[in-house]
Amino acid sequence: MASLKWVLLGSLFATASAFAEDPPIVGIGGNTVTFRATKWSMPGVESATAWFTANGKTFPLFGTDIGADGHSHMLSPDKKTLLLDPVVFGMLSDENQEEKLVSQQHCDVISMETGCVLADRWATFCVGEWKGNKWVSADGDVLTPTLETVSPKDLLKQVSSIEPAQSRAQSIEGSLDFLSAESYMACHPPAQNVQAYNDLGFYLVEGGRDELALKFYRGVEAVGKRTVLMLNMADSLWRLNKQDEAQRLNQPGQRPQLQRDRSVL
Repeated sequence: MASLKWVLLGSLFATASAFAEDPPIVGIGGNTVTFRATKWSMPGVESATAWFTANGKTFPLFGTDIGADGHSHMLSPDKKTLLLDPVVFGMLSDENQEEKLVSQQHCDVISMETGCVLADRWATFCVGEWKGNKWVSADGDVLTPTLETVSPKDLLKQVSSIEPAQSRAQSIEGSLDFLSAESYMACHPPAQNVQAYNDLGFYLVEGGRDELALKFYRGVEAVGKRTVLMLNMADSLWRLNKQDEAQRLNQPGQRPQLQRDRSVL
């Protein structure tokens, strides 16, 4: 029986033999989505990663190992919404242990105002056209762009009863699909979800996912530097071998103690 070594999501379009970066797509307010050529670890992968820029800040729309394909005709007439094809490549191993490169396409709805990934659709949904500011797929499905990405508070409700801690952390990551943490926080700003992001960080740390927890902690840090938050950040930094930065958040010369306090308010 064939076995898949990676979780597969993404674009079949990105496997063309002659790869060139797509030109930047300019949306409302001059906000842009740009495509960066990326060196992939798997042979035969030719794609780019998608980055959003607004107000002098740039962040990836998807995870670091997710490719993307985009075209200017998929930008809405009001320039507020863009459809993109994210892609994760995988190696399929058959019963003879021979491997081949495979991929699978999705279609994502991007806010050109914030960089939020508003919604995720099946592959063929990106085949269609804009009629006004509603996207109509070739199958006749209509999209009025609205936020469908689960909120931090609802995500907490979904995972709070999951045990053990590692499974709970995996569920949090899985619920984000292939969004970057930055794009997720663009959908649900930390200023409006301080406690929820801290709790998600708490669960991620318990499950050994310090890197993602730290991204959420940094989002909350931008709202305000709270003592417990600083200690939680220092704890994750220490385990990620970033001792110098961890020490700056604690008393000099002391190793951060395991805090994981869920109360930052």
